[in-house]
Amino acid sequence: MKTPKTIFEARSIVKDFPGQRVLNEVDFDIREGEIHALVGENGAGKSTLIKIFAGVYRPDKGEIFLDGKKVEFSNARKSSQAGLSFIHQDLNIIPHLSVAENIFLGRKKPRNHFGLVTLKTMLSAVHRIPDAIALDVDLRSPLSRLSIIQQWKVVINRALVSNPRIIFMDEPTASLTYEEVKELFQSIQHLRERGTAIAYVSHRMNEIFEIADRVTVLKDGVKVETASVKETHMKRLFQIMLGRNLEEIFPPKDPSKEEIVIELKKWTTKKYGKEINLTLHKGEILGLTGVVGAGRTELGRTIFGADQILKGEIYIFGNRVNLRSPKDAINQSIAFVPEERHSEGLVLPMSIIHNVTLASFEKFRRWANLPVFHQNKELMHVKKLSAVIDIRSNDLSKPVKFLSGGNQQKCVLGKWLTRGAKIFILDEPTRGIDIGSRAAIYKLIVELAKQGAGIILISSDMHEIMGLSHRILIMDRGEIKHDIPGDQADLARIMQLCLDSSRTEECNEKSFAQRED
Repeated sequence: MKTPKTIFEARSIVKDFPGQRVLNEVDFDIREGEIHALVGENGAGKSTLIKIFAGVYRPDKGEIFLDGKKVEFSNARKSSQAGLSFIHQDLNIIPHLSVAENIFLGRKKPRNHFGLVTLKTMLSAVHRIPDAIALDVDLRSPLSRLSIIQQWKVVINRALVSNPRIIFMDEPTASLTYEEVKELFQSIQHLRERGTAIAYVSHRMNEIFEIADRVTVLKDGVKVETASVKETHMKRLFQIMLGRNLEEIFPPKDPSKEEIVIELKKWTTKKYGKEINLTLHKGEILGLTGVVGAGRTELGRTIFGADQILKGEIYIFGNRVNLRSPKDAINQSIAFVPEERHSEGLVLPMSIIHNVTLASFEKFRRWANLPVFHQNKELMHVKKLSAVIDIRSNDLSKPVKFLSGGNQQKCVLGKWLTRGAKIFILDEPTRGIDIGSRAAIYKLIVELAKQGAGIILISSDMHEIMGLSHRILIMDRGEIKHDIPGDQADLARIMQLCLDSSRTEECNEKSFAQRED
């Protein structure tokens, strides 16, 4: 089979910031109609390289070629004119504007015969976008009414307005469910069929093996390897990025203890109306998995008191309690790390210090009834804790929104460690986090269990579930279908049990087979 021609090539790209070389002699190329993945830990240089291609930064050394001709991107406009388009993780949308207005946001807007930009001209122009992704929505509706996947389609159509040859996508699936990921992949395949090349940045290794043709690995600003996806495997990529094997990412775990810390009897969530009986032991990591819609998150939220139940009993350390609110759960030493850390786990404009002490203000008050705090006491506590759990920041007073996803998640965990929680409900704790930070969080989870904490790990990552769990519960539509000891679990068995559930589309064989490689 003939190799597609190279249409874009960057050679020996170097970029220095004060006191640091961020990119060192990096090569990267894209072929016609291919999907080329770019992976690496946070700080590997991926974002800087993309920003050079976008005209945001200029390289200190190196050359860029388009169709064999040398080009320079001194600004974003020149990059766009050359046929490059960029879709960032935050989407850059304005929710109160219409779908049509968002499609032309930052693009040359269509005008009517009088030279005016109107909604009518934009509505008409949307239908003339070359090979546009189908949108089954009212283009006049505010974008805020659309689902996340529909918003992604809007942003893809915005990228297509300029009829690009290459689209760079940065973490496109970070906030999507598996069903939405499949829908997005269909859109990406549509782009490929029209001849558009895709540069795909992601932390999710299984996605790389599902959709990409080639993968380039960056580490500490250096290109380590470019390989055909068909000729490599996941274990090798992990080893390149971390300098150790995939198996070493999951630290060894001790057997769980016998004491029961949580017991649910006939626990029934409002959404599903089915009874759940469950026990969690001291020092146990209880994996909870299943397809989207299985009821995993709903179960976790009811235990934390965030959602109400229809009926049922909960016993904490042998005592029956009523959990009417998160405050009740927190007072019972229960912690909840939500899937949506930005909106539910952190206060983004607040400092790292105040996010870590958010659930424990009373520990740092000068006087019981006044909001006056021992600032030095707070600072010293967070400094000590950040050294233990590896929150990487040279300024703990800066807003937490400026941290990487991994460090933000460590702040959420730090908040509950400060509170002294003994039971942890972790909902997709490593979603959108690079592999290096994942390894650090895995180590922390295992260490908490060794110290006697009971942990409910809710995850759709099968390697994560199998690598950490003492027991694995498989849920489907609000019911616990299977209870499997961790030492008896293997990927094929978990796959089959998932496939036996009523929503098999979440667990396609290809995805699991690629995770196993």
